[in-house]
Amino acid sequence: MAKMKKRELIIIVVFSLLTIASWYLMTSWTVRDIWYGIGYEPSAGVQNIHDELELTDRGQRIFRGARPALEESEAFNQHCDSHNLEVALLGCYADGQIYVYEITNQDLVDANKVTMAHELLHAAWLRMSDRERERVTELMNQVAEANTSEWQKTELSAYADQDSKVLTEEKYTRIGTKVRDLPEDLESHYAMYFKNRAKIVDFYEKYQAPLIELKNKTDQLGKELLAERDAIATDRQSYETELESLNLAIQKFNNCASTMGCFTSDAVFEQERNTLNTRQTNLDSVRVSLNDRIDQTNAKLNEYQQNLRTLGELNNAMNSNVIESL
Repeated sequence: MAKMKKRELIIIVVFSLLTIASWYLMTSWTVRDIWYGIGYEPSAGVQNIHDELELTDRGQRIFRGARPALEESEAFNQHCDSHNLEVALLGCYADGQIYVYEITNQDLVDANKVTMAHELLHAAWLRMSDRERERVTELMNQVAEANTSEWQKTELSAYADQDSKVLTEEKYTRIGTKVRDLPEDLESHYAMYFKNRAKIVDFYEKYQAPLIELKNKTDQLGKELLAERDAIATDRQSYETELESLNLAIQKFNNCASTMGCFTSDAVFEQERNTLNTRQTNLDSVRVSLNDRIDQTNAKLNEYQQNLRTLGELNNAMNSNVIESL
C-alpha cells in the first residue's frame, strides 16, 4: 500500500512538472521564436536584408520567429491594413509577423532595411519584461530631450493622441534605427539585437539624403522665388511709371518741335533731344534687365515645380496606396 501511494505521488509530481514545462514552452518567447522559425524560408530579398542587418543570435531568433515578408502593395495593404492615401506606411508587426512594403526605387531601396530593423525592434519590445521596458524608457527620454531631428516632430506627432505606451514604443524603434550617438547603456541594449547598429543608421541617412537635399533645395528656391517676385513687381512698376513719364516728355518735345519758336535755340533743342535719348537708352537697359530677370525667375520656377514633382514621385514610391491606385 505504501509503495502504491509513493508511486501515485511520483506520478502526480511528474505530471505537475510536465504541466509546468508545457506552460513554459507555450509562454516562453524564446521557445516560440524557435518553434515558429522552424521551416521558415525567407525570400531572396528578405535574406539579403537579414544579412545586411548583421543580427546577433537573439536578433536572428526573433527575426526568424517573426517570419518577415517583403511584399508588394496589394498583399502589404491587406496585412498591414494600409488604405490611407495620405499615410505612407512602410511596415508593420501584425499577428506576430513582420511585413515590409518593398520599395524598388534605387535611391530609396535602403528604406527596406531600416523598416525591417524598425519592425524587428517592435517584436523585441513585445518580448521585453516590464522592468526592462522601464529601464530602456528612462534612457530613451534622455535621448529624446537632446535630439531635435525632424522625425520627432513629424512621425511621432501621428501618435500624440494614442496611449503613451504606444508613443514610447514608437520612440524605441526609431531611436534604435535613426539616432547615431546614444548613451552607452542604451547602445548596449540595442547591441543585443544588432552587431553594428551604426550601419542601420547609415542606411537611414543614405535613403533620406536625396529627400532632404531636394527638399532643402526646393525650400530655398521657394524663398528666392517669393523674394524675386516682389522685387520684380516693384521694379516693373517703377519701369512703367518711368515709361509713362518718358512718353509724355517725348510727346511734349514733339509738340514743341512742331511749333514755331517753342525752342528758343537749336542748342536747347539738341539738349532736350539728347536728354530724352539718354532716358530712352537707360529705360531700354532697364527693360532688357527686367526681362532677363523674368526669364531667370521663370527658369527657377520651372526647376522648383520639377523638384516638387520629383519629391512627389519619391514620396509616392514609399506609399503602397499610391501604387495601388494607379
